Amino acid sequence: MTALRPPLTSAIDQTEGSAAGSVQAVRRALSILRAFKIGDRALSLGEIAGRTRLDKGTTRRLLMTLIGEHLIDQNTETRNYSLGLGVLELVAGLGPRKDIGQRAQPILSEIAKETGATAFLGMLHDDAALCLARVDGDQAITVRFWSVGGKMPLHCGAGPRVLLAHLPQAELSRQLAAPLAALTPFSPCDPIALAKMLARIRKRGWEVAADDIVEGIASLGLPVHDRSGAVTAAVSISGLTTQILDRNRPRHLAILQRKVRDLENALG
Repeated sequence: MTALRPPLTSAIDQTEGSAAGSVQAVRRALSILRAFKIGDRALSLGEIAGRTRLDKGTTRRLLMTLIGEHLIDQNTETRNYSLGLGVLELVAGLGPRKDIGQRAQPILSEIAKETGATAFLGMLHDDAALCLARVDGDQAITVRFWSVGGKMPLHCGAGPRVLLAHLPQAELSRQLAAPLAALTPFSPCDPIALAKMLARIRKRGWEVAADDIVEGIASLGLPVHDRSGAVTAAVSISGLTTQILDRNRPRHLAILQRKVRDLENALG
């Protein structure tokens, strides 16, 4: 007797089901990576499961896979999880963004040396400011937020606000209509007041911020333009408020203006 072959549609259904399961696993793994927010040094299994809305068993299995790929690290004592160095390897593969980060590195080093502050290069990515490069200065207190590959809300910090200010009007309106989370009591979360701040940034060509990411820390940011005049990135410095501002005026504005011109010339 000839064995019956399974219907072709059944085989297709199984293939599609397997593909759908694979896609779901990828989405769940990405949700775990995105569960780590600004300021999170490490998260417990329960915190990750809560943020991703996955059960702990599924979360643990995905974490083990991500650990094997060096995207997640686990502290052997606390058993908490943090982002691994493999995340930076992904950031390094951003193509043109990698190139601008590499070209900016020596100029950021000069900025950090001349100002003593931490220097950053940020670009717009996924409704946030993505740090592509940073160089720490020689200040006694090191700025610990916004590491390479990290994201910052566009309304907080001088560099991110510079990027926000130069969005096309339709995109800017969408950003201002969305909920604005406060990182500190001084974060600008009122859309009307923020819109006025952004107009001032566009007019004067720079931004200062104080206490809106971490109290006691200030920043100064300037836009980086391409050949067409469009803003493609932002250079900023951050440090203790007294080292960045003098009577609410930026101490190192002339240095950053000169170095940003150098960067724009280097980028062509």
